[in-house]
Amino acid sequence: MKFLCPILLLFSLSLKAQYTVKIKREDNRLLFFQIGSKTDTIIRNKSDLFLLKLPDSLKNSIQIFLKNGQFIATNKDSVYRLRPLPGMKYSHSKPDSVFQTLLEGNCSPSNIITVEFINTLTRRRILQNNFIVK
Repeated sequence: MKFLCPILLLFSLSLKAQYTVKIKREDNRLLFFQIGSKTDTIIRNKSDLFLLKLPDSLKNSIQIFLKNGQFIATNKDSVYRLRPLPGMKYSHSKPDSVFQTLLEGNCSPSNIITVEFINTLTRRRILQNNFIVK
């Protein structure tokens, strides 16, 4: 009987013990920035690399529209080169791990590249930026 009481006490305490479960929230941040010196001027092989990271929850619902330019995938993960193409409009999407590019048509040629991120579900602009090509 002496040995049974401590065992029953430990068993009852273990039933009452509470466990906490921590769930990590998904990071819903869209990351888009120039690698190297941050500037609004695009110079080939100097300031034309960008990091573009989309969260999994937004990959299927974000489309990127570019006027007078196009993103080209590099051999580094999530790093893209912004190539000037005056007079051309492109759109990019990233459904899974594939970066898809579509020709949207033409626009008036300019030395200003417009980058616009659109949420296709809400049809709202998330981000827009203009870059000058030198």
